[in-house]
Order: sequence, then structure tokens, then C-alpha cells
Amino acid sequence: MKEYLLLLRGGIPMTSKTEAEQKSELQAWGAYMGGLQQKGLLVGGLPLVHGGKTVSAKKTTSEPVASSTEGIVGGYLIIKADSLDAAAGIAKSCPHVDNEGNIEVREMAPMPAM
Repeated sequence: MKEYLLLLRGGIPMTSKTEAEQKSELQAWGAYMGGLQQKGLLVGGLPLVHGGKTVSAKKTTSEPVASSTEGIVGGYLIIKADSLDAAAGIAKSCPHVDNEGNIEVREMAPMPAM
């Protein structure tokens, strides 16, 4: 199995939801993450705090880089899957998709030997 990075972008902010909607979403996330963990497919992942810095050789800015059409990365998951298609299938069942978000799925390359 290979490892894949799921970058969660966009979506409806939790703070704009009712208490009942927040509770429902948290339950959906618990079921999703628990299911991945039970199947041995979850390596890790966390939500990200809004804001941050972007660092380049010439400057540091106070906001993360974001595409206006895709949104800022709000969290990430690292999962195991047999193929990119299988990883995309796992991403399709993520609660973030039902929350008007999108997920970029990328295979993680092994580090070359030094």
C-alpha cells in the first residue's frame, strides 16, 4: 500500500453552522475517521488553524497561499490505499465533500536514499 495526502480545501466554516449542524458534522467526522482507523488506512491528519504565513526566498507574507476558486487548505489527512483511484474513493466518502469542500488527493513519494 502507498500513502496519500488528502488536502481539504474550502467548505462551509463550522462557525457559520447551528449547534445541531456542528454536532452532526462532528459525528460524521468521528465515524469517517474511526472507519479509516479500523481498516488500518489512517496514518494521521488534523484540521488547520485559519491564517498563517507563506515563506519564500524573497519575502514572508502573513497569509497562506490560496486559490480563490478552491479555498485555503483547512486540514489534511494521510491515508493508505492501493492506488490513486482507491485513495480518491476514500476521499469521496469524506464529510468534507458534503460540506461543499473539495479534496486534493496526492500520492506521497518516498524519500530517495542519501
